[in-house]
Amino acid sequence: VFKSNESVNISREFEYKIQKKAYKNNLASKPIFLNEKFMIYKFIEGIHKTKLSKTELKNLTLKIKKFHNFKTKEKPYDIKKDLQNYNKNLNDTKSKKLIKEAFKSLSSLKKLKKELVLSHHDLNPKNIIFKNNSIKIIDWEYAGLNDRFFDLASICVEFSLNKKDEKLILRNYFNHYKKDHLQKLNHFKIVYKNLCT
Repeated sequence: VFKSNESVNISREFEYKIQKKAYKNNLASKPIFLNEKFMIYKFIEGIHKTKLSKTELKNLTLKIKKFHNFKTKEKPYDIKKDLQNYNKNLNDTKSKKLIKEAFKSLSSLKKLKKELVLSHHDLNPKNIIFKNNSIKIIDWEYAGLNDRFFDLASICVEFSLNKKDEKLILRNYFNHYKKDHLQKLNHFKIVYKNLCT
């Protein structure tokens, strides 16, 4: 049941369309019905995890890579705009420091190649369901265009990955990762973590 869409830029029609595509690609549960008040999709059995094995990490990375290849013409997510909004409304010292750090990372990211893809934007453990060898991703309401490293960074932060596991993600995603990839991942980790905080 939809609560308020006022605080965030959400298109339920787009969410439904993307979830349909994700379902066809074995990434999500089947969406059944949508109106302006609620959406119905098939219930999925399974569990949420906070720690992942190497195999689960590899499989999750490949699932992310799969939906990153979906073609879409959405407007890119404007991280800077959200940070400016927080900067205007949050006046405590801790928030100001986090926002400043995030802006610094965004500035560094300008020097690196931007790679826009369809991003989920909310890959926290509660939105990833594991059952046997299957992984399904739910809650596609924030889906939209962003750099591919936003989702990869969110996995690193949400599952508290160490440097070795972060390199494993990059190897599974790119086959051969570059120095630039590590830099981007580190900057997006700061942006993601600070935005969430």
